[in-house]
Amino acid sequence: MANFSIHTNSDNSVIVEFSDDISIELTRYILSAKEIVERNRISGFIQAVPAYNSLLVIIEPSRFSASRVIEKLETLLRNIEPLSLKHSKKHIVPVCYHTSLAPDLEQVAKHNGLTAEEVIEVHTRGEYPVYMLGFLPGFLYLGGLDTTIHSPRRNDPRPKVEAGSVGIGGDQTGIYPIDSPGGWNIIGKTPIPLLDITRKDHPAIAKPLDTIQFKAISLEEFKQYEH
Repeated sequence: MANFSIHTNSDNSVIVEFSDDISIELTRYILSAKEIVERNRISGFIQAVPAYNSLLVIIEPSRFSASRVIEKLETLLRNIEPLSLKHSKKHIVPVCYHTSLAPDLEQVAKHNGLTAEEVIEVHTRGEYPVYMLGFLPGFLYLGGLDTTIHSPRRNDPRPKVEAGSVGIGGDQTGIYPIDSPGGWNIIGKTPIPLLDITRKDHPAIAKPLDTIQFKAISLEEFKQYEH
């Protein structure tokens, strides 16, 4: 059973804060809470937004009563169970780690006392759970990065990081789904699209509780995707 508390967040929202450490198990509880709230729509309900260890519930301002919403949520979530993993999928994402597409690979290797080849081996060996989406449309927050390749974010963020760029920022790895400013260390690039806004239900390549594994491809293979 997940432990949580509920507080007023703004003049039209409350936040359900879970006290457990960030984990896939906690993510399962948060997403279960999201489904329960969406099924049992509170009067004026607009949206439930999950994060690493919380769920934000947004209500129409004219119909918002913090005490009423908190009381309702406490009742709905009293016996919450973790969301099933039966619909979770594993996605294999091809990545080219060639130096022309990986401007920070050597720096990540140097920071960790490794060779570039060793960084690639560790990065592609991992299987990364999707905790949530945010920051950018379709940006996946992935857990499980091996400690041997953790690297601090850049001191000089780039004004533009191209879509498909694979990066490491601290203890996380991820893929930029669209062109964006960014301060993560870019160690490769995937040629596949990560976001399709024509798919209304699931526009991103993956959803929370799915897993991502990176597969190294050559520059020649990368270019074949472009034709």
